[in-house]
Amino acid sequence: MLRRNRTWVVLVLVVGMVVGAAVVEIAHAVADSQNKADRAAESQKMAERLAVEQNKADRALLAEMSKNDALSALFRQVAKTVKPVVVEVRVTQRIKVGPPTQLPDMEEFRRRFFGDDMPFEFRFETPRQVPREFFSRGLGSGVVVDARNGYVLTNNHVVANADEVEVVLADNRTFKAEWVRTDRLSDLAVVKIKPEGLIEAPLGDSDKVEVGDCVLAIGAPRALPQTVTAGIISAKGRRTTQSEMYQDFIQTDAAINQGNSGGPLVNMRGEVIGINNSIATHSGGNEGIGFAVPSNMARFIMTQLIEKGKVTRGYLGVRIQDVDEKLARSFNLPSTKGALVAGVADGSPAQKAGIKDADFIVSINGRDVENVNDLRNVVAEIPPGQEVKLGVYRSGKKQTLSVTMGAQPENMASAFEQAPGVARQSGKFGLKVASLTGELAEKYGIDKSLKGAVITEVKPGSDAAEQGLTEGMLITHVADKAVSTAAEFDEAVSKDAARSGVRLRVVDRKGAAVFVFITPEKQE
Repeated sequence: MLRRNRTWVVLVLVVGMVVGAAVVEIAHAVADSQNKADRAAESQKMAERLAVEQNKADRALLAEMSKNDALSALFRQVAKTVKPVVVEVRVTQRIKVGPPTQLPDMEEFRRRFFGDDMPFEFRFETPRQVPREFFSRGLGSGVVVDARNGYVLTNNHVVANADEVEVVLADNRTFKAEWVRTDRLSDLAVVKIKPEGLIEAPLGDSDKVEVGDCVLAIGAPRALPQTVTAGIISAKGRRTTQSEMYQDFIQTDAAINQGNSGGPLVNMRGEVIGINNSIATHSGGNEGIGFAVPSNMARFIMTQLIEKGKVTRGYLGVRIQDVDEKLARSFNLPSTKGALVAGVADGSPAQKAGIKDADFIVSINGRDVENVNDLRNVVAEIPPGQEVKLGVYRSGKKQTLSVTMGAQPENMASAFEQAPGVARQSGKFGLKVASLTGELAEKYGIDKSLKGAVITEVKPGSDAAEQGLTEGMLITHVADKAVSTAAEFDEAVSKDAARSGVRLRVVDRKGAAVFVFITPEKQE
């Protein structure tokens, strides 16, 4: 019995020890878990305190750095200096609409059906048909560039066809325009107002601006006057698709919207280096691609409008085109920089100086010519009567020609009405051609005095199609050889020299000559 009791005692003691150990273990685990939670909470609080302290340190550092924020201070000062010279240009155009459909003369109507003897009195007075008139109003921007004389620069499209023009200054004074003079080809205009208490902004040298320079655009977008936006010069020498316009745009990402037209684009010296003109956009609003007329072009146009009331441009008398690498190789040119002569107007300064088709103009008075647009702008600003030196490549050799500039005729297109044609090819080149006959000349509107092979079909997807050749164009030359018939054309393009491609001179259906280089189709 005693033995049995001892066994139970031992068993109880063992169980107690095990249970006690488990309890202790659980207690330790609970305590450890609590400690971990406490440590995590403490770590979180520490992290929060550190974040607060770091933010305070960052703000202190930012406050210190802001003392050296020269850019913001510069922007503020430029805006403060230039805003007083920026104006709103408000225009009103009277639009008359013809009278509505005329009502019949009712008295005549009565006599026709009832005669003069009517059993009752009948009188109807036909109302007067007065033309209706309403007013179209618009808003743009401008900048005072001559305070002493009251001259304001703006865009032609802001004031074109306006019957009334008002200029509203930054201090809300309003002046009626004394006169408005415009130049459609540069889209610039000068508005003359009374020179009373005006402030002006100087025109800077737009040739000295560089891509990356900081600029401000100031104007009245969406009828919000004195709006300032900031950006940089994104590019220079831009041109849009308006072929007859003289364009050398400065591109900027400073926000420009409807109403900014005519306002200034200024550099960090407060000089006007451009007149805001237009934007490239799909949405209709600013997308970071804005264009401004460079100040040097604006100065040239403004001076002539003020002094003569119109703009006289220099005139060379050539039809020119850009060249790609294929054309450059075919002409044995050193590069694609320059302008290729595709036609010379009869009696023009170019013809008198001996300039010929296929001459490649690379410089003018020692200044390199980049492309067609560059040459057009340079020539336009040369006074008529001035002699210039043209650097040209002819048959792969460089030479210099002297030309006395003329005055640009009002109708430039008419100067080339009799200009000779251009050339291209067939068969493996994706073209079908026929000798020019009287019937084909009449069908396609081709000058019957010209000779060549007329294109009757262009294969879709061919390089000829890609280069813009179409039915009705007249091929006058293959490489440097004139062709008068389809047979001569076929012979010329069948030679080994044309195996990898051929240069053509063609005349389009408007009579304009152009050079193209086309490659043959791959043979399967």
